[in-house]
Amino acid sequence: MPPVGPPDAVRFPPVARRRLENGLAVWTITDAALPVVSAAVMVPVGSAQDPVERPGLISLTGDMLDEGAGGRDAIELAEALAGLGSRLAIDITPDVTAISIGAVGRRFADTLGLLADIVTKPHFQAADFERVRDLRLNRLKQLTQSVSTVADRAFATAVFGDHPYGHGTMGTTRSLQAMTLDEARAAWERVYRPSTAILVVVGGVTDDEVMQAVKASALDRWEGFSTPDADPGFTEKTPDLVLKTPVIMLVNRPAAPQSELRVGHLGPPRRTPDYHALVTLNAVLGGQFTSRLNRNLRETRGITYGVRTAFDMQRSAGSFICDTSVQADATAVAVREILSECRAIREPGAVTADELALAQDSLTRGYVRHFETASQFTRALVEIATHDLALDTFDRFVPEVTAVGPEDLARVGAALRPDACAVVVVGDAAASRPSLEALGLPVVDADPEF
Repeated sequence: MPPVGPPDAVRFPPVARRRLENGLAVWTITDAALPVVSAAVMVPVGSAQDPVERPGLISLTGDMLDEGAGGRDAIELAEALAGLGSRLAIDITPDVTAISIGAVGRRFADTLGLLADIVTKPHFQAADFERVRDLRLNRLKQLTQSVSTVADRAFATAVFGDHPYGHGTMGTTRSLQAMTLDEARAAWERVYRPSTAILVVVGGVTDDEVMQAVKASALDRWEGFSTPDADPGFTEKTPDLVLKTPVIMLVNRPAAPQSELRVGHLGPPRRTPDYHALVTLNAVLGGQFTSRLNRNLRETRGITYGVRTAFDMQRSAGSFICDTSVQADATAVAVREILSECRAIREPGAVTADELALAQDSLTRGYVRHFETASQFTRALVEIATHDLALDTFDRFVPEVTAVGPEDLARVGAALRPDACAVVVVGDAAASRPSLEALGLPVVDADPEF
């Protein structure tokens, strides 16, 4: 075999940053070698900005944008985009809403004009609202039959409690049924403001060409509708530590042949200074195929097809989560082993030199593949904007992970709290309850709201 060289470095391209008179920021990365352009309007508001009594409102509002805008109905918008060889995506996360398009470079200005209309001139017609809301209600009914979604929703509620991160992006049936068109329109007027939005453009177009296209579009004439004291940004409330001791939440699925598991707790936000050490620790524990947990549950015990862990880091906070699906009669064994592995890796010197090297290689040697396309760079810029990260954040990833040492892993191991975590089990309660109770942890029945 040929010798393996050092991992390729990432060199994030320069970003031209301008601002319109209405406050809209415009960020451009020019790559003349690309015949395509990816663009996104990022609004720093997501489902965490839902009113307490209306979970799902921001997501439904975003879903309404392409149901008619700028004088075109939904079908006419779709036909116009297809005629330009473009595509549209609307993504709503807890922290941000991103409305993105992909375009052929020579049709960028026309495509941006459509994107501008969708963001700034949505119709919000009653018939469209009723149809979109009904579709979402039916989708929630479907999701109640998805054990992975049930487990995710129960876990989020257990970890975040009444914090805005604790509810699903789509909201609940009760909330959707009570939601009105006026509420959706008011939400759009309140949070879709040029002064807080960023237009990100990446591809075969220059900064000057972008600005020319922007000024010819509705984005240049976009006005804020909020009152001066309205704050559409995310409220930086840090969630309280809901769980002080471990608890097993059991969601009954009679006769289920498998149990869906989620194990974890509150975690740090994306801007934590320990980011690289935590990512490396996670790779050893459950973030790669050769991780400790996968070797334990899949290879040694043969009770799962795979198990993974992650630090899901968001703007105000995050979570550590382990998720897997195991055969029903091994539910308690899996829970015991997950908690045991989390405890073991916290010990000083627990991670061997070989484990550390393998984790670092898995994280760094393929890192450059995340920066191959215009849309990947667009997502990277949205991440930078969402979390207010430095522009050299991705340049630093490989050297920072490479520099992580055993002492760093020992220090950040305290971020794992196996003795104060939520254990969600979606499976046959009658079959698994006795063995779960034998673990010595409290077992409570749960039924997450949909």
